[in-house]
Amino acid sequence: MQSPDERDRWTNELTGRIAGSSVQAGSITGGVHITAPGATPLPAPAQLPLPGLFANRLNELEELEALAENAGLVVITGPGGVGKTTLALHWLHRIKDGYEGQLFVDLRGFSGTEPLPPDEPLERFLRALGASPEGVPPGVDEQSALFRSMTTGRRLILMLDNAVSAAQVRPLLPGAGPSLVVVTSRHRLTGLVVNGARFLDVDPLGVPGALELLGHLIGADRIDAESDHARSLVTLCGTLPLAVCASGARLAARRRWPIARAVAELGDEARRLAALRTGEGDISVSAVFNTSYQALDEEHAAAYRLLGVHPGSDFGVAAAAALIGTGEDRAADLLHGLADANLLLEGPGDRYGFHDLVRLHARDASFGNISDREAAFARLADWCLTAAVAADLTLMPGRWHLGDRYADPPDELFTSRAAALEWLEQERPNLAAVAQKAHETGLHAMAWQLAEAMWPLFLQRKHYPSWIRMYELGAAAAASCGDLKAEARMLEGLGIAHLNLQDFRTANGLYESALTLERQSGHRLGEGSALEGLGVVALATGAPSRAVELFAQARDVHVDQGRPRGIALMDRHIGEALSAVDRHAEAEVTLTGALEIFRRLDEPYHVARTLTCLGQARLRAGHPDEAAAALHEARDIAREMDAPHVAAGALHELARVAAHQGDPAAERLFLEQALAIYTELGSPQASPVRERLSEFPAVPPGDPAS
Repeated sequence: MQSPDERDRWTNELTGRIAGSSVQAGSITGGVHITAPGATPLPAPAQLPLPGLFANRLNELEELEALAENAGLVVITGPGGVGKTTLALHWLHRIKDGYEGQLFVDLRGFSGTEPLPPDEPLERFLRALGASPEGVPPGVDEQSALFRSMTTGRRLILMLDNAVSAAQVRPLLPGAGPSLVVVTSRHRLTGLVVNGARFLDVDPLGVPGALELLGHLIGADRIDAESDHARSLVTLCGTLPLAVCASGARLAARRRWPIARAVAELGDEARRLAALRTGEGDISVSAVFNTSYQALDEEHAAAYRLLGVHPGSDFGVAAAAALIGTGEDRAADLLHGLADANLLLEGPGDRYGFHDLVRLHARDASFGNISDREAAFARLADWCLTAAVAADLTLMPGRWHLGDRYADPPDELFTSRAAALEWLEQERPNLAAVAQKAHETGLHAMAWQLAEAMWPLFLQRKHYPSWIRMYELGAAAAASCGDLKAEARMLEGLGIAHLNLQDFRTANGLYESALTLERQSGHRLGEGSALEGLGVVALATGAPSRAVELFAQARDVHVDQGRPRGIALMDRHIGEALSAVDRHAEAEVTLTGALEIFRRLDEPYHVARTLTCLGQARLRAGHPDEAAAALHEARDIAREMDAPHVAAGALHELARVAAHQGDPAAERLFLEQALAIYTELGSPQASPVRERLSEFPAVPPGDPAS
């Protein structure tokens, strides 16, 4: 018989909350084995969905294979619809046999609803790994800790699709060991760097890959039958896989539709995004972009809308600040945020741009206020003109200008002529696009003033097609606002372009029209420019005496206006004409005097041009050594200031000097150098140089002169 004390000593008491069954026992010897009735082991998790259609991602696959050599975290980023999930799934299915299981979850970061909270995927993962429902703790921290415990040392694939933030991902990371975690996101998730993440950015497919994808959808036979239209289709889709799939799915459902019909639908920018969806709406480019846009805070969303106003292909921080209406530091932060959200493409040198389809989305009329966008464009155009005027004044401060911006120029926007020229070169397409939109929206004066400010670039770099388009636009804009002086100025700029292209009849007509407008408006300086142009035409068409008369009339205008630079310009022309009629002594004196003025005024472009004329005149006068000295200096100055056309002219004249001196090897070398420049510039001066080179005997292979 036991005493009460002994009974208390051997009684098992369970206190607190108990989940599931409990077993009470007295003294136990050996192990305890408990088998629950009817329990079966769970299969290894194999949750990866099947990948969609896959095309042309061999380079990305190679990069991912290299990243997979080490366990850990891989983040695949890119804009919506670029195919991140398809790429990741295609890759993971290739390597899954090397792992004991796969876990997958769509975190719904860009679904248009609330992103998935971490406790939901954690509970799914824990149960897939064998935890009983009652064994899953209620809190995220405890769930995450248990998940790490259950995955430590295991070789698993874990794919977290459509993550919205690093904070959403971190609780889902497994414990230490050989597991591979793959995250896809439209955001860059740079915060995961501290977790050892390695990153792969995914871009649109490119035309070959997009055509391959389209072929999977509609068949290679239809693409072969309409190859040009197929290329146009994928180009209009921006080679974005989702857009190609949307168009391809519609064509696949309509076998009788030609590809040309889909191209016609997409050709209208206003309807393009609406056309990039299937009939059921399960594939929609707009819907994908909408979810990215809706994930932005209001400040980034407003910046996105206003940046979409930019009519050019790319922009820098200063232009973005003008559009947004903020300082450059804040603009840079907003640009970085939009780039991290993969709504902006980030280029070298702090340049940014939109994918073509994203730009159309940003311009959606339903977003924001139209007046806000109009104000943003006005700020952008104002910034463009201010900077272009500053560049013009840095490059050629002595030339006369039209436009009120020149009266009060900004201080020290450019530290050198080279910096000003480089800025104009880089921004040339954007300035042209802004001018076009300014004219279309009634800001006509802005349009022609932008053309005026780009003059030094066109004069030095000879972008002939762009030059002519810009000045034709400027002439139309000036006519639209009834500004006779500006219209004449634009016609004179066009005249010089056609002179360079040796289209003398067109140039003469432009100068005649400009002269009429200048005289109607009583603009004496403009009249001098038109007379100068007519003189250049006369000289080029074999009428040097008439040219001297016209240049002298133009010179009188500059004398009356007290403009030494203009006087020197006319003297250079007069000296060139005098040389053409063998008045060598007068030509030498006139050209030397012009050269002195240009040196004093620090006008390196005109110094180089005048030295070339002087070298040409000295050669005609029978002084080849003096000619060569002037021409070598002209070439060197032109190279230093990056005026390739002037350098080519000096090289062409140096070839003539070498021919005069009986040095065919030197002549050939100078001609080849000149031809390379003229050919790159698309200059008609390439033809006579090429003809002269054809007269030389062929150079044997390996000859040092070749």
